[in-house]
Amino acid sequence: MQLAHDDLMLLLNGLYELGEETFSVVHPAEEIGELFCVNLGDAADSTVSMTTGAVTYEDALDEIEREHGPTVRKELPNEAAYVKAVTASGLVDIQNRDELDKFITRYGYQDLQEGHPPRYAGFDTNLLPWRMHDVLGIDPVLHTKSGGRAPVNGYALLEGVDTELSISYRYGKKAMPASALADAFGHEYERLAGQPTEDNRETRLGLREFRRLRETRPHDIIPTETGDTNIIDGCAEYYADKPTGAILFSNDYGFVDEARERKVPSVHVDFSVDFPRRVTGTWGEIATLLYQLAVLFGVLVLPRATLYGVWEGKTERNWKHEEIDIDTRSEKLAAILERDQPIVQAHAQR
Repeated sequence: MQLAHDDLMLLLNGLYELGEETFSVVHPAEEIGELFCVNLGDAADSTVSMTTGAVTYEDALDEIEREHGPTVRKELPNEAAYVKAVTASGLVDIQNRDELDKFITRYGYQDLQEGHPPRYAGFDTNLLPWRMHDVLGIDPVLHTKSGGRAPVNGYALLEGVDTELSISYRYGKKAMPASALADAFGHEYERLAGQPTEDNRETRLGLREFRRLRETRPHDIIPTETGDTNIIDGCAEYYADKPTGAILFSNDYGFVDEARERKVPSVHVDFSVDFPRRVTGTWGEIATLLYQLAVLFGVLVLPRATLYGVWEGKTERNWKHEEIDIDTRSEKLAAILERDQPIVQAHAQR
């Protein structure tokens, strides 16, 4: 059964209904094992204990490389991507939150009724996979204050960024043969035949975010070439004679410095090198964590179900709808999901 990211709450509800209020999320490779443990308390205040932190995870990757070689290691996210995925869920925060809040307060929250020019947020290539609209709390649909003032008024979608992601994905490699992955990580990986490598799966998350913003949010399409200089110059030139303006976010200090030299407001988004061992959050944030890590790792094992972020035969439609494949190893869980999924889908179509 395939469930969209937005419907993964059904999985959590099904586990809770079956008495799996506390459960482990495991990577099948014996070198990694349990990634984190979820305690499903209140839907707005549940606990996630991070069994495998970034340092422990890096040690596991080193062991995998010694045992299976560097190519096999690259089929898994590196420790930085692991931390960024946890940050993308909203369960942990970015490191320089105060700096970013001051930046957004200074350049955002325009009062359009008073004639202030709208501001559009633009993201560098290195941030798009990590759900920055949620992490930064700037989305104009989700975070508009009373009186109509929003952190930003829409998004500056930079064509050079889209092109960089598209080229990277188009010319990226497929994963190793499924049999080799299964030998290294476990039999679950036999289903990953013909799927993109881990780097390419990160890229695909970024492409989906770019298209989601284009399809569902106010935006400007900014014509630019690829490369930091061309992207920044194109953005500066586009807004040079307009009453609107862009503010740019990047995980690259060089990009930020160059943008500021062109008088384009820009700020660095600084991810932590690790995360707390115990965090609290909502069921929605836990669902997002499961989605992000299922795609990056390819496979996650839960009680009663195995989650496949990629699988042989995954289609463009699956990517567009942010779907993962759930192998329910429990007839009772399968029955709950089959019962609830049509209800949720019918409600969403109203």
